[in-house]
Amino acid sequence: MNENVLFKQLDFIRLRTLAFLDATTEEQADMMPEGFRNSIRWNLGHILLSHENLLFSFLGDQDKKAIPEHYDKLFGFHTSPDTWKEENLNPPSLSELRGLLEEQPERLKEVFSGRLDEEAEKPFNLGSVTLNTLADVFAFVNWHEGLHQGNITTLKRVQGVEDLFAKAEEKAT
Repeated sequence: MNENVLFKQLDFIRLRTLAFLDATTEEQADMMPEGFRNSIRWNLGHILLSHENLLFSFLGDQDKKAIPEHYDKLFGFHTSPDTWKEENLNPPSLSELRGLLEEQPERLKEVFSGRLDEEAEKPFNLGSVTLNTLADVFAFVNWHEGLHQGNITTLKRVQGVEDLFAKAEEKAT
């Protein structure tokens, strides 16, 4: 697949994720309506962590990840804000998440530019689909981020938010 296409998709999708974040207050970020397992903050952190884990581990470069180690316990698979209290974990602020989400695409492009045809020693299996190259995994993480944008949209709609991208204003305390 064309590297430019994947990197442009990454940039566009991430701009939308940042727009969602900018339209979310700290209070909204942690609301978990009945029937939901995760919050907006969790979805944002999961997007960040998934890119790091999937892309770097695919080529065996886990040591090059550039996010705090404890994010695995906060935002990994089978985690939930419900467990944060039980395990005494402090999630990052939206500002911290924003900084990491904003810088990630450029760093990923620098690290992986010219390498998208590389194959992993162990392909990534998604049911009946096998991702063999780094380009395959890049396409997947782009799709995955869009999936979580849909979750954020749903969480905001359930909260009664009509304008999904209106700049959020924190209430004075």
